[in-house]
Amino acid sequence: MDAHPHARHPLPGPAQSTYASDPPPGPLDIANPADCLALVRHTFGGLPQESLIVIGLLDGCTGGHMRIDLQPALQEPFTCARLIADCLAGEGSSPAPEAAMLMLIGDEAPSQTQDEAWRCCLEALRIVLEAEYCVRIVQTWFLAADHVRDPLCADPACCGLPGRGIGELRIPTLGGLPNGLPGREPAPLEKAAATFLQRAPVADTRVEALLADLRTGNAAHPLPEPRQLRHRLQAWDLALARAAAAPQQGRCIDAEAPRSEDQTATPEEPLAQAQNLIKLLEQLHTGFERDLLIPLATLGLDHAMAGLRHREGHLVSPPERAEAAMLQRYAASFLGETRSRPDWQRVDGLEAVLNALVPYARGVEREHLLCLMAWIEWARGRGTAAGSFIDRCLSEFPDNELSRIIERLMQLKGVCLWARTKQHSWSWTRTTGRTTGPSPD
Repeated sequence: MDAHPHARHPLPGPAQSTYASDPPPGPLDIANPADCLALVRHTFGGLPQESLIVIGLLDGCTGGHMRIDLQPALQEPFTCARLIADCLAGEGSSPAPEAAMLMLIGDEAPSQTQDEAWRCCLEALRIVLEAEYCVRIVQTWFLAADHVRDPLCADPACCGLPGRGIGELRIPTLGGLPNGLPGREPAPLEKAAATFLQRAPVADTRVEALLADLRTGNAAHPLPEPRQLRHRLQAWDLALARAAAAPQQGRCIDAEAPRSEDQTATPEEPLAQAQNLIKLLEQLHTGFERDLLIPLATLGLDHAMAGLRHREGHLVSPPERAEAAMLQRYAASFLGETRSRPDWQRVDGLEAVLNALVPYARGVEREHLLCLMAWIEWARGRGTAAGSFIDRCLSEFPDNELSRIIERLMQLKGVCLWARTKQHSWSWTRTTGRTTGPSPD
C-alpha cells in the first residue's frame, strides 16, 4: 500500500491552485487516458501491476495519491473503500480533495466477468467516497492487460470491451520528479531496494584497508560501552545534519568538509573518512543501537539521548515532566505516532548516509542498513518501496526481526500515521516547500 498525500500536476480549467508549484509542463486532461497513464507512471515510477489507484483532485491540481493491491479490493470492496476514503479524505487529510480519479489495473485480458467484479469495486468506492466523505469520482479508467477504457463511457465504439489498445496512445513523459525537482522519471517503487544499492558509491580501496585495521583495533581496545554509544550518536547526529544541509544530490558524510573540484585528496583524508565511517558502521552492530537512529533522525539528538539514558537506567523515578514527554515521543517515533511532523530533512539525510555506507557495510551492518531503509519507506507512506527493502533484507538475512515487524505493521496499520496526516507527511513537506524540521507538539 502506498500513500502520496500531495502532488502538483495541474488540470484543465480556470481554478487556481492553493499549492506552491513551479511552472507546470502543461495541463493534464483526466478524460484523456494517455495523460492519466502518464500521471500514474510518473507518480509511482511505472504502471503498478494488479493495483487500485485513487488520485485526489483539488483546486485544479492533483492532491493525494494512493495505491493498494487489487485483489483485496475486489474481495472486500467496502472494507478497502473505507480504508482509502479515510486516508484520502478522513481525519488529518486537510486540505481534503473535492474529487477523485480512479484507475484499476489488472494483468488479465478484459472480459465480462472481470468487468462485473471491477464495477462492484467501483460502486463501493463511489458510495463511500461520495456519500460519506463528499468526494466525487469524476473519472475512472480500467486498464486490463494492454487495453484501457472508461467503464462509464456510453459510447461502445470508444470504450466497449476490450477498450483501446495502449499502443494506440501517445503517452507523454512528465518532466521533473514528483517533488517538483528537475530530474529523470522516478524508478518503480517495487525496485526501490535495487535502485538504492545500485546508486551507492564505489568503495575506496584505501578506505577499505584502513577500515579493516580500525575494526581490528577497536575490537582489541574497546572504550566503555556507554561512552562509545554517546560518541557514535554524536557522530551520526553530525552526519545527519551535514546530509540534510547538503543538496539533494551528492550528499557527503566525510568527517572533513567536502573538497572543491580543484583540490586533491591529502594522505590524511582517507584515514579521517575511515575513522568517521567506523563510528557510523558500529551503530549498526546491535538492534538497540540501530533503533536509536529512528528518533535521532525524526526528533533529534535530545530524544535519542533520552532513550539511551532510559536504557542505561540513569533516569530518576519517576522522570521529570520534560524527560517523560521526550520518552513518550521517543517511543511513539517508531510507529510514526508522535502526532507531529518529523524532521523529514534529517530522515532524507539518514537515507543518504545509509547509502554512502553501503559499499563498506558487512554482515550485520548491511542487515540493519536494509531494514532501516524498509522503516524509512514505510514511514514515508511508500509501502511498495518498503516491501522491496523487506524482501531484499529477508532474502539475505532470513532471521531479521525488524523487517518482519514492519511487514506486520503494514498488514495491521496499513499506511503510517505520518503519511496519513497530510501536513505531517513526507510528500506534502517535499512538494509544498514547507519547513522540514519537526512540527511543534
